[in-house]
Amino acid sequence: MPRRTRALRRMARRLPVREFVEALIDADQARARAVAQDTFQATNSRTSVFADLMHPAAHQIGELWYLGQIGVAVEHGATAIASAIIEDFPPTPSNRPVRAGTSCLLAAVGQEQHVIGLRVLQLALEDDGWSVEQLGGQTPVGETVALVAKRRPALLGLSGSYLPSVRPIRDTIQQAQVLGVPVLVGGPAFIRMPELWRRVGPSGYGIDARMGVVLARRLVGQ
Repeated sequence: MPRRTRALRRMARRLPVREFVEALIDADQARARAVAQDTFQATNSRTSVFADLMHPAAHQIGELWYLGQIGVAVEHGATAIASAIIEDFPPTPSNRPVRAGTSCLLAAVGQEQHVIGLRVLQLALEDDGWSVEQLGGQTPVGETVALVAKRRPALLGLSGSYLPSVRPIRDTIQQAQVLGVPVLVGGPAFIRMPELWRRVGPSGYGIDARMGVVLARRLVGQ
């Protein structure tokens, strides 16, 4: 079992992740919201809720789908509820934000259409003071690179959930780096295949929103 997967499962035992997963699978939105709100009240940080509750829960649900233990309809329903809950939390700004105007562009390129991770990272970065533009899912490589060239963000963030092909994300990374823009990747595909991020060649890999923010700062020298 990959080291990161073991860490996620240890985390799940310490927090109400199992209850949250069960509520999502049962389509019990009220129960899922209550668990998430309790976690938010305990931490007063939406990034902590994202990293310590929602991320391991999403990973478990994705694995259940990947192993054929739940169907697509259940997985989509769980994702829809989680996506709605993400928007419940008010901003929890960092007391040491990045420099004003530090910008990030986020995208899921090629056929990659799952964007819940991008939204979570967007909110976490915004709490850290970043100016974030998200392009969403299935963004063509050429259009993404063209916007990188035009906007000149401090950082490009790319998500990989199921990656039917690694070529689009690899090509985007290479072209952005030629432009001098560092690239951060994340998503379930990189958890399932721990060496994948090295193969596609980004500047860094963030396993969750909290680590993503830490690495984003490091990559831009803050």
